[in-house]
Amino acid sequence: MPELVHVGHSLPKEDALAKAVGDTIYGDDLHLPGELIGKVIRAGQIPASIKKIDTSKALALPGVHCVLTAGDIPGKNAGRYPYYPVLARETVRFTGDAVALVAAESQDIVEEAARLVEIDYEPLPGLYEFKNLEGEVVCDWKTEKGDIEAGFREADIIVENVYFAASVDHGFIEPEGGVGWVDERGVVNIRVPTQTIENYQAVAKVLGLPASRVRYDCPMLGGAFGGKEHPLLGAYLGLLAVKTGRPVRIAYSREESTAQCAKKHPFLMRYRTGATKDGKLTAVEVDIIADAGAYPSNSKGLVLGALCVSGGPYAIPNARGRARAVVTNNPFTEAMRGVGANQVCFASESQMDEVAKRLGMDPLAFRRRNFIEKGQTLMQNQPVPTRVMLPEIADQLEESITRKTGPASGESSGPWRRGVGYAANVAGYGRPRNDGEAYMSIESDGSVNLRCGACDLGAAQTHTYRQIAAEAVGVSLNSVTVTVSDSHVTPIVGMTAGSRQTLISGGATLRSGQELRGHLLKAAAELLEAAPEDLDIREGIIFVRGARERSVDIPQAVAQCKAMNLALHATGKVKLGSHEFEGHENYGDAGGWMDYVFGIHAARAEVNTETGEIRLLNFWASHDVGLAIHPQHVEGQFEGGAMMGIGHGLTEEIKTDRGGIVSSEFHSYLIPTAVETPDWVSFFAESGEGLGPYGAKGIGEPPCTAAAAAVACAVSQAIGARITRIPITPDHVLEVLGKLGKN
Repeated sequence: MPELVHVGHSLPKEDALAKAVGDTIYGDDLHLPGELIGKVIRAGQIPASIKKIDTSKALALPGVHCVLTAGDIPGKNAGRYPYYPVLARETVRFTGDAVALVAAESQDIVEEAARLVEIDYEPLPGLYEFKNLEGEVVCDWKTEKGDIEAGFREADIIVENVYFAASVDHGFIEPEGGVGWVDERGVVNIRVPTQTIENYQAVAKVLGLPASRVRYDCPMLGGAFGGKEHPLLGAYLGLLAVKTGRPVRIAYSREESTAQCAKKHPFLMRYRTGATKDGKLTAVEVDIIADAGAYPSNSKGLVLGALCVSGGPYAIPNARGRARAVVTNNPFTEAMRGVGANQVCFASESQMDEVAKRLGMDPLAFRRRNFIEKGQTLMQNQPVPTRVMLPEIADQLEESITRKTGPASGESSGPWRRGVGYAANVAGYGRPRNDGEAYMSIESDGSVNLRCGACDLGAAQTHTYRQIAAEAVGVSLNSVTVTVSDSHVTPIVGMTAGSRQTLISGGATLRSGQELRGHLLKAAAELLEAAPEDLDIREGIIFVRGARERSVDIPQAVAQCKAMNLALHATGKVKLGSHEFEGHENYGDAGGWMDYVFGIHAARAEVNTETGEIRLLNFWASHDVGLAIHPQHVEGQFEGGAMMGIGHGLTEEIKTDRGGIVSSEFHSYLIPTAVETPDWVSFFAESGEGLGPYGAKGIGEPPCTAAAAAVACAVSQAIGARITRIPITPDHVLEVLGKLGKN
C-alpha cells in the first residue's frame, strides 16, 4: 500500500473547538419563530386496557392547540415495528407506551394540559419475570457443532455455572429533543437526533403522506448507543406540526427519556465447559434466556447474535447452544452497544477463569492455548474470515501489565485484596446484505463535496469520511466538506449502528473518491502527455511519478474533465454478500457477521472483603482494528466503550417494580464518573485485513463488550471466589464470600 497522507493520522477535527466551547447545535437547541411545545402522555399504569380518554378539560385550557390520540392518526399507527403503536389505542404494555400528544403555547401550559387529560384504565394481569419462560417465547435458536457428548467425555474436567447480566440503559448525555415543522412547500420537516434518517419513511406512513413529503434532518448527536433508532419522536412531532400548522418542539426530561427508551437485554446464562488436563477446550454448552420486555422488537436477531459469539474467541471443537427471548411487561429491550456480546463475554470469560483455576493454569496462558485462528469456526460453524492477532495482543498486554504493576497480583492490605482479570472477546461488524451509497462531487476550484447519509453520533463519523475522501481523491483535508444525514440530500446508508458505518459509508466514500480520482488522472494525462497509471495525486497536485516537476493542479484537471465530458461527480456503493458457510441455512443472514474484531482487556481491582467495596485501579484495552483511520479516535472508542462496559460491570442497573422503572434518573442510575476512572492504557494492533476502507474494521462496539468481563474476573481473582452477576454490588461480593447477613 502506498504511503497514506490523511488516513492513519490523528488530524484535528473541524468541529472540535465548537464542541469544546459548547457551540454545537444539538437536537433541542434549534428554536423556530412561533413554535409550540409538545408533550407525550405515557401509560399511567401497566398492563391495562384503555377504556376511555377524555381530552375536553385539556382542550378548554387557554393556550392549548390540540390533544391527539390514536384515532387522530391519519395513516398507519405503527412505529419501527408493526405491532409497536405510535399511540396506544386499546392496551398499554409498559411504562413507555404513549397514549396521547398535546401541543400548547408554553411548557407550563402543556404540562398542565397533560395533567388534565383523563384516561380510564382497566388493569390486566402482568408478567415481570422472564427466567422461568412463563411469557411468550419469541424465538428459540439452536446451534450444534461437532459431537457435544463426545467432547464432554473427552474432558478431564467440566465446569458448570449460571450467570446473570442485568438490564442497563444507554445513558447518553443528550436526552431526545427536536423540532418539526411544515415548510412553504408542504414538506414535513423533522429535525431530531436519530441513528436512522430512513425513519422518514415510517413517519410518512404515520402521516399518510408520500415518503417524498417528509424530510429528516439529523443534527449532531450527544450519544446514542442504539437508543435513538426508533421513529417515534419524529412521528409525534410530525403529527403535531401537521395538525397545528405551527412548528412544534418536544424535549424529553431524563425521566421521560429513561421511561420510553429501549434497554439492554438482561440475560440468564447457563454454561458448561469441558477441557483436558493439558489445557485444551473440548466442549462448550450454552443456554441463554433473555427478557424481550413488552415488545419482541428485534430480540430474535439480537439473541441469535449473542449465541453466535457466546463461545468467545476460542477454538472449540464441540459446541451446543440455545438462545430464547421472552415477552414480559418490563421495559422493552433492543439494541445497545454490543448487542448481546457484552453479556455472553462476561459469562464465557468467567468460565475460562474457572477452568484455568481447576487446571492450575495461569488464566492468560490457558486462553493462549485455545485462541481461535483464521479459518477455524465459531459457535454457529462460521469460519473466521480474517487474521486473528490475539497472540500478539496478549504478548503486549502481559508486558504492559508487568511493567505497570509488577508480577504480583494478589497483594493484600488488611481487608483489601487485589487481583488482575483478563477478558478476550470477539465482536462482529458488517451484517450480510448491508448496503449503502455516498455521493461525491468536485468544484471548479478543486474542492470536494461529500454527501453521506450516516448520522454523526459524536464518534467522529463525519471526520472519518472526510479523511477517507481526501485520501481517495488526493486533495487536502481542508478542501473537503461533508454533508451528513439529510434525507432530501444524502443517499441511503441504513442506521448508524452495529459498528457498520466505517465499512459501509466509509467504503462508499472510498469508491466514489476513487472514481473521481480516475477521472482527474485521465484528464491530467492529456495535459501532461503521460499515461494515467504513471500519475499520482498529492494534496491537490497531479504529477508524473519520478518527475514531479511535470505537474498540474486539480482545478486545471477539472477544466480538462469538462472539456473531455468526464463526470465531476460519482456515487460509490457498497453491498455486502450473503452467508455461505455450511449450516448458515439454520439462521439465515442473521446468524453472524461478515467479519469479526478480536481483542483482550485487563483490569486490576482491589476489593474490601469485609464491606464488598470495589476500587478499579488499572485498565488495559486492546483490539486489532485492521487499520486505525484516526488513531486518537480509536483510543477514544477504547476508553469510552470500556468505561461503558465498566459501568455495566460495577454500578449500572435498570431496576423495576412491577414493570415500572425505579432507577429513572442519574441519582439512582449510577454511571461511572471521572472519579471512578482507573489508570488507563490503550493500544491497538493493525492486521490490515478488515473489510473496510484501507483494511479498517468496525471498532465502535467491541471495546464495550469485554470490559465488564475483565472487571468481574479481576474481582473474582482478588477475593478467590467467582462473581456470577453484573453489576457487581457489594452485597454480591459478600454473598459469594458467604458473608452476606453476617456480623
